[in-house]
Amino acid sequence: MPVIAVTRRRQRPAIRCAARRVAGVLCLMSGTLHAQNAQPYAAQFSALFTTIRTGSANTGGAGVELQQRFNRLYATERFGAVSLGVGGQFTTHTTLLLRDRLRIAGVFVEPRWVPATGLVDVFPYLSARLAVQRLTGDFRFTESGGSFGAALGVGGGLAVKLTRRINIDAGAQLIRQQFGDIGAQQFDPFSTYTAKIGVSVGYPR
Repeated sequence: MPVIAVTRRRQRPAIRCAARRVAGVLCLMSGTLHAQNAQPYAAQFSALFTTIRTGSANTGGAGVELQQRFNRLYATERFGAVSLGVGGQFTTHTTLLLRDRLRIAGVFVEPRWVPATGLVDVFPYLSARLAVQRLTGDFRFTESGGSFGAALGVGGGLAVKLTRRINIDAGAQLIRQQFGDIGAQQFDPFSTYTAKIGVSVGYPR
C-alpha cells in the first residue's frame, strides 16, 4: 500500500507537466487560428489600391475586393497555419493627360501562411495570388474595348484581432501582370503593386 501511494505521488507531477505542455500547444494553435479568425470560414471586404501601366506611365486606381476564406486547411504548433481565399476584385483608373478610363475586374485565389510566432493579437502573414482579369478601356482617341489578362503576385500583411470573430487585415503584394491589346492600344507585361486594408468576419459563431 505505501509503495502504491509513493508511485502515485511521483506520477502526479509528470501528469501536471504533460497537461501544461498540451495546454501550451493548444493555446499557440488557437492564437495562430485567431490570426485567420477562430471560425473555419471568414468573409473579407477590403479597399484596394493599385496601378496599371499605360504606355510609359503608371496610372493609379482604387476599388474593392471581396473574398471567402477557408481558415483551417492546415495548422501545427511549429509550422503555423495555412488558409485559402477565393474572391473577386474591381478597380477603376483614369489617365492624367488624356483622361482615358480603365476598369479591371477579375477573380483570384490567394493562399496565406501565418507562421507560429507566439503573438496573441497581431499576426504577420505571407501571401501569394493568381488572378484572371478583364480589362475594359474607354479611350478618347483610339478604339475602346476590352481584353483578358492574368496576374501573379507575392507579398504579405498583418492581421490584428479586434474580437473573436473580427480582424483588421492590411497587406501589399508585388504583381506581375499582362493584358491583351485593345485595338491600337498596346499593353506590354508590367510589374506593379497592390495594397489593401479591410475587415474579416469569421463564421459560424
